[in-house]
Amino acid sequence: MRCLSFYADNESFAVDVTLVQKVARRMVVTPVTTTHDAVVGIANLQGRVITLLSLSDLLGRKKKHDEKNFTDAVDAVVFKSFSGGNNQIGLVIDRPGNLIDIDDSSINLPSLTTGADESYCISGIAETENRFYRIISIGSIMEKYRHAGEKTANTMSIGGKENDGQN
Repeated sequence: MRCLSFYADNESFAVDVTLVQKVARRMVVTPVTTTHDAVVGIANLQGRVITLLSLSDLLGRKKKHDEKNFTDAVDAVVFKSFSGGNNQIGLVIDRPGNLIDIDDSSINLPSLTTGADESYCISGIAETENRFYRIISIGSIMEKYRHAGEKTANTMSIGGKENDGQN
């Protein structure tokens, strides 16, 4: 499987590259406070509202994007929308990695120590190029947060110029 690797919270992650629309650099984010904790905010990508999620919160870790230390521009992996709807999601990342090849037979089930918060969003763990990658299950994340994304996209708007991540 061809994957895009990326880093978040000083850990290595990978996702099937066919699910990725774009790695957006320096996306301008509008915080949203009236939705699920994992939702960092919304951003405009080529005229579409993208709901940005915090991988830290998805994994059940301490919330990283409180009002005091929130940055208004982030890097994110934006995923394709397969439902035909207008809602798309992206994961806020520390930095993008590379395209890597992961042999399906080398993907192991997540550890038994995986918590409930993490179990739905990590589909496996693989080692390649002397590094462990946690494989993101974007389909499971989309399903769990689909309603939060719909609420956010339908009730919020972004003013200003279009942000295509090329700032």
